[in-house]
Amino acid sequence: MARLNNPAMRTLFIAFSIAALPAAAQLVRGEYPETRRSLEFHLNELASDAMGGRLPGTEQGDRAAKYIQAQFEEAGLAGLFGGEFTQMVSIPEKGILPEAGNYLRVGDAPLALRSAYWPHFLSDNREVEGPLTWLGYGTPAEVAKAKKGRIAVIVADIPAKKAKKLGKLASLSERINAARTHGAQAVVLLQPVDGSPKLDLLRRMRPIGMPVVAVHDLAACKSLKKNAKKSARAAVGVQVIPQMITAPNVGAWINRGAPETVVIGAHYDHVGWGAWGSRTPEAEGQVHNGADDNASGTSAMLELARKLSRAPGFEHVNFAFLAFTGEESGLLGSRDFVARMPPEMGKVKAMVNLDMVGRLNRSDSLRVYGVHTAVEFREMLQAIPAEGYYWDLRDEIFARSDHAPFISAGIPAVFFFTGLHEDYHAPGDDIEKIDFEGLAEVVAKVEHFVTLLGQAGTLSAQTPNDER
Repeated sequence: MARLNNPAMRTLFIAFSIAALPAAAQLVRGEYPETRRSLEFHLNELASDAMGGRLPGTEQGDRAAKYIQAQFEEAGLAGLFGGEFTQMVSIPEKGILPEAGNYLRVGDAPLALRSAYWPHFLSDNREVEGPLTWLGYGTPAEVAKAKKGRIAVIVADIPAKKAKKLGKLASLSERINAARTHGAQAVVLLQPVDGSPKLDLLRRMRPIGMPVVAVHDLAACKSLKKNAKKSARAAVGVQVIPQMITAPNVGAWINRGAPETVVIGAHYDHVGWGAWGSRTPEAEGQVHNGADDNASGTSAMLELARKLSRAPGFEHVNFAFLAFTGEESGLLGSRDFVARMPPEMGKVKAMVNLDMVGRLNRSDSLRVYGVHTAVEFREMLQAIPAEGYYWDLRDEIFARSDHAPFISAGIPAVFFFTGLHEDYHAPGDDIEKIDFEGLAEVVAKVEHFVTLLGQAGTLSAQTPNDER
């Protein structure tokens, strides 16, 4: 699952998710020995140290893609992309940061690029100068006091209590955008760290129309705060030269020549060796195997492909199976797929997303997001027996996984999820912690659900309640 970008929001959300789970919920489940063996086989491959955390653009990421394609071929499926199994996706790599064009000066005193500050990924390539203005944490009340044409100074990491009160408005991108809307011509973020900052800032540039830099040196942060309160003049310039890599979406399908297709998807990428994307800063250099995130969902998708390839019937619907790349970089694989879906698929009837489905033993429920996106979804899901646990059916989207681009395109989609945990984006997300009985149960329930989808008529899509 893609990262929560704001550190305070991320910590609060994970803590809440973990606290809400019972310590040892004992679930009564069905027996699925063949499914369990298949899942164990896939996870032992995809979440092994040899896969190196499945980072896109690496040898290990390509090895994972080839493994997935081989499983599709073994199941007798056809390539989804004109007979081919891969669709190449462009993914931002760490950008080049030249000395020329990058500067931050307060009065005549320059700050050192890289050691004192870095450009932020929301920054645009441009140069501005003007008086500083102090906006505290950049809350709505503070931003409302902003003066047009100034360089706003904002504390990046907002306290958890304040973040909870502000909700969505606490995210750093929301606060930066609010400053821009209220007339700031640049933003300087104060984000002090001990030692050298661990940065992936230049990998996923999303310019918002002004320079944004993050100051990490503690002494520089203190000085900037004082100078901002005095409205001292400053100048800031940003110049980042983007670099790109390519990595494949891997897709196959059961083509029955039907006018509609159900898509079953899961992202297979993870964060490699923790140089970026890790939730544990000291873990850089340790392999992040991503057993739950998302070797679990990928393995479940492969098992569903095997099962449905043998299932009779379904003359009125095709099934497509997608392993997305670039999810951890901002849902890039699924966005790209939705933008250029193979026309042979016809209309996409619905999308089913499997992301982090390997820890059912930590909960007494199986959570499903996006239920409101089709009128029929809730009734279908409630018709499926849940032995010893209950359905946790959510109307909200939770738009940080690969179902979200489908919903944005007007396609009904649901996201199956067994919850966050302390190993999320950390080296501890290993195969030993996967609940294989629970994962087999998830596969059985999703198989039942897509069977109902295949038998149903055209779905009645609904506008989602929100895009959280």
